[in-house]
Amino acid sequence: MDEQLQKLIGEVCRYPDPSLERQKALNKLLMLIQQLPGIYKSSHPDYLEALNLTWEWVSRKICTFEARSPSLQQSLIIWINGFLKWRIKDLYTPDSNYTFSLDRPTRNEEGDETTLLNILPDPQSPTMTLDLLDLKIAQIQEAQRQSIGKRIKQYIEQDKEGKLTASHPRKNSECHCQLLAMRLLVQNPPHKIADIARELNISNQTLYSHWKSHCLPLLREIAINYGYEK
Repeated sequence: MDEQLQKLIGEVCRYPDPSLERQKALNKLLMLIQQLPGIYKSSHPDYLEALNLTWEWVSRKICTFEARSPSLQQSLIIWINGFLKWRIKDLYTPDSNYTFSLDRPTRNEEGDETTLLNILPDPQSPTMTLDLLDLKIAQIQEAQRQSIGKRIKQYIEQDKEGKLTASHPRKNSECHCQLLAMRLLVQNPPHKIADIARELNISNQTLYSHWKSHCLPLLREIAINYGYEK
């Protein structure tokens, strides 16, 4: 396992960021890491949020990882858990839901109103701290996610290829993936599965099973085609 991990880490760090080759190697590495035993668990309801933040951090920082004895695998797990435990600790902090915005109004040294983003040092500047660089990266990634999200929403609404409407339980053509995606994902607040099932005269279990087994994989495939990476 150490040899396989070392090979994938080397492959990720060999390619420029961003590049398609690096992203492919990174996806393989993350899939392998997620199967390793020892990743810290938590019963907190928002644990997956902390875990996702950890994978994003690993994606950015993997080339700074330094293996120590007794094995690369154990060192990697310790390294990942070190960050993950802090993110879980944040979940128990009262202010952990505070959203840090780079567009938040502030004032520069001259007293003029501006945004935090505008007064950040240039990312090419050698004086820029790693924390500020991380903020810059986070902002770019969030903008990319929002852009992809808008395109996926538009795809769901239009379904020009008919992929979503074509996927439905055999005895209920009205319960297709486009309708479910609109009701469960697009509309705000989302509808309850029980209400949709009652409206379509279908059992909760059948509807949920179709959503989980057919609609979600289909939507995941569409999202990946638009550039979304888990």
